[in-house]
Amino acid sequence: MKQIFNFFRTKLFALSILKKSVLLFILGSLSALSFAPYYILPLILIGLWILMYCLNLATNKKQTALFSFSFGAGLGIFSLKWITNAFLIDGGAFSLFIPFALLGFALFMGIFFMIPALISFPFKKGTARWLAFSCFFVFFEWIRSWIFTGFPWNQLGNIWTCFLPVLQTASLIGVLGLSLLTMLFFTSFSLLPQKKYVTSFIVLFALLTFGGFLTLLENKNETVWGVNLRLVQPNIPQSYKWDKNKAQDNYNRLLLLSRENNQNITHVIWPESAMPFYPEIDEIERMRLMGALRQGSILLSGGMRIVNLSKRELANSLFVFDHLANIIGYYDKSHLVPFGEYVPFRETLQIDKIVPIPADFKKGKGLQTLLIPKAPPVSPLVCYEVIFSGKVVNKNKRPEWLLNITNDAWYGLSAGPYQHLSIAQMRAVEEGLPLVRATNNGVSAVINPYGEIIASLELGKQGVLDSTLPRANPPTLFSKYGNNIPLLMIFIVFILSILTSKKEKRYQNQ
Repeated sequence: MKQIFNFFRTKLFALSILKKSVLLFILGSLSALSFAPYYILPLILIGLWILMYCLNLATNKKQTALFSFSFGAGLGIFSLKWITNAFLIDGGAFSLFIPFALLGFALFMGIFFMIPALISFPFKKGTARWLAFSCFFVFFEWIRSWIFTGFPWNQLGNIWTCFLPVLQTASLIGVLGLSLLTMLFFTSFSLLPQKKYVTSFIVLFALLTFGGFLTLLENKNETVWGVNLRLVQPNIPQSYKWDKNKAQDNYNRLLLLSRENNQNITHVIWPESAMPFYPEIDEIERMRLMGALRQGSILLSGGMRIVNLSKRELANSLFVFDHLANIIGYYDKSHLVPFGEYVPFRETLQIDKIVPIPADFKKGKGLQTLLIPKAPPVSPLVCYEVIFSGKVVNKNKRPEWLLNITNDAWYGLSAGPYQHLSIAQMRAVEEGLPLVRATNNGVSAVINPYGEIIASLELGKQGVLDSTLPRANPPTLFSKYGNNIPLLMIFIVFILSILTSKKEKRYQNQ
């Protein structure tokens, strides 16, 4: 085995700077297959291993920047290229932006690999630089979760949603803590033949797996008595979504799916922006809801709420209706998508947003815990609000389940909806809460507090998903302290990197 490692290291060492960079771009691109729906984890292990080895070979900051940026750019393009499907909607009006978007993905992820690599360059090659790069990388994962409104998509820890035992660790340290352990583990192979680090992390992940199995044994599959959900997945093509000529057909499809064999259903859930009308003012269309609901049942549906009629101000909202079609509650989305739901610096940037609504959406008041008849309190999350770790519940009033309504039809039959589902699984484990996900085109799912998908409706399929509601777990360690836990872990590794660097330099000078 040692001879095999030495052979590949020799071959890698002999490559020119340019060839190393091209190799790292390819490895970064292949690493995208480690995320949902593929979960080929060895690809990102090999990629990060060779990246760290090349960072230790770098003799100056220019090489360090080139190596790290190449890997991040490849990962960025091939893990996020599904977003460009949204530019092909509406007759491809935005298709000219696709090359710029791909370049943007490369720059975005490339920079978030390059900066940690450059900061860690002054650290002594070997163990100290390995520790420094790992902690700085995850620190910048945290930064990209909030900078410029935040985009924490495909954080490294999300690769473990395919393996429930290790995923349980997120209930303690969150996705960022899992990212840190994963980065330390995968990049530790670059230190071979120093076996102690690799062996230590193999043992650690074996213990995490064992602990996760024990946690999963506690899962009694308990459900909330008397709650029977119906998730309606109409699978309306995005090109039809805002077509006025298709509005009645779309609405009729939702009504028909809702009322078929609904004798035991207590709560019907429609996806984001499902209603092709304004519920507050279009009473005739709203009254038609009664035909889709049995007596005593509740409808939760995405729709546009009029915030200010005279100013044509709208909100992307979730409405709660009783069986008489009365509006008994609502939630306005508070974390809006730039250029999708509003245009930043609109007075300067004279461009339209992708969603074909004349006015920008208005931001809601923030996370809420909604009280719904005949169901436990819920935290509603519209679309990508679910991707923000530690920011999915109102800390002052803990809900008993999470409800994510979304419309992933923008992205077609791509990896995007599966990655969105994977992130939702992570939130369920972090908070110890079941998560119900209602989508237009899939993947609609019911997820228990252990991140297990107990029922789902596949991507690109029209239908309904009837399910009970899993019972919540007690508050997790992460739900109490949030990202303070992984940030403390990052700080500890940072201190270790400094101490190790000083120790190695002192040993070298003796």
